[in-house]
Amino acid sequence: MPVRSALHLIHDRALGDSAPRRGGDVSGHVTVEPAQARRGTIIPVRVTKGKPCPACATRTDETAAQSCATCEGEGRLIQWQHTHRVRLPSGIEDGQKIRLRERGTPGTHGGAPGDLYVTVHVTN
Repeated sequence: MPVRSALHLIHDRALGDSAPRRGGDVSGHVTVEPAQARRGTIIPVRVTKGKPCPACATRTDETAAQSCATCEGEGRLIQWQHTHRVRLPSGIEDGQKIRLRERGTPGTHGGAPGDLYVTVHVTN
């Protein structure tokens, strides 16, 4: 196979007809203690992307998700899940939002991931 044909084949398999697209932004919440908020800390933040369960989403009764064996009563299936170690800066306040670049939904066809926005709640 000529090199040019091989490169076209690789390109078509990896990208197809679509251009690279950036992933979607994701938001979440974390809770920290006052001492962690004052001095800053590194905490795990789990990002989960789900989709409706195909087995129970089409059923009309309210208890369908509770008895569903496919999603185990959640009503959603996990598409992907990732845990990030996030550094919270010192002096963070209750309700403050932090932007973490490229920690959100993965991009498609080689595109960059989206951003992760985390709202911090400080316990009393």
